[in-house]
Amino acid sequence: MSEIFTEEQFTRLSDEIDKQLIELQNLSVSGMKGGEKKTPGELPEKQCEIIKKNTGEQPETFLKKFARSARKDLCQEKGVLFKQWKRWGDLDNKDVLEKFGAALIAMGFTGSLLQILAVSTAVLVLHISLKTFCDEYSD
Repeated sequence: MSEIFTEEQFTRLSDEIDKQLIELQNLSVSGMKGGEKKTPGELPEKQCEIIKKNTGEQPETFLKKFARSARKDLCQEKGVLFKQWKRWGDLDNKDVLEKFGAALIAMGFTGSLLQILAVSTAVLVLHISLKTFCDEYSD
């Protein structure tokens, strides 16, 4: 078991990720006009606001820093999350929280801020796709 989050926190945070992804999916479907397509890599507003409010940084700046911190797991062929995405086109919330939590801790985030940013960052990355995230934010 990970020391980053308790089992109860994993469950609660995973449920929150799923809830926010469903909200984004519903917004995308209901907000689209006939023939309109979502721009690849378009960042979700709610998660961007949470990141900006809690880090004091523009989301793009934060995501570039996060990508540097999490690149080994996310964007390199031997990375745990990279392999999962490549194989199934999806990621397990618990694995995402564990790896994102470790990257955020390395960036200096702790406590409730760690949980808030882990969820927001996970939702954002899962929403735009791991490939888009790595292409746009990883060096």
